[in-house]
Amino acid sequence: MKPSINNLDNLAKCPICSKKYGQTKILVLEEEMDKTTLHVTCENCKISSLVFISSGKMGIVSLGMLTDLTREEARNLFKNEEISADNVIEVHEYLKNFKGEISEFI
Repeated sequence: MKPSINNLDNLAKCPICSKKYGQTKILVLEEEMDKTTLHVTCENCKISSLVFISSGKMGIVSLGMLTDLTREEARNLFKNEEISADNVIEVHEYLKNFKGEISEFI
């Protein structure tokens, strides 16, 4: 999809204070043919959001959600390997057989 970052700041504004996002606070986390994921931080109120933008037959759709992830945390999260079905099964088996207290996980 490759939306132009120059065009995004004209369309996107902070859901908390309604100020437009500045280009310097937009981080592209993931970009594919028809979808882009961004981490944006409002220069005014300092609130961050993850924004998912995709294009399809019906046009461009975006979804944003507030986050407490910093730019660096979001970057690291998106660089990591995807969770596989084997990973999920491994955790499930571990938890199924776990006999300790929940406080051990915290």
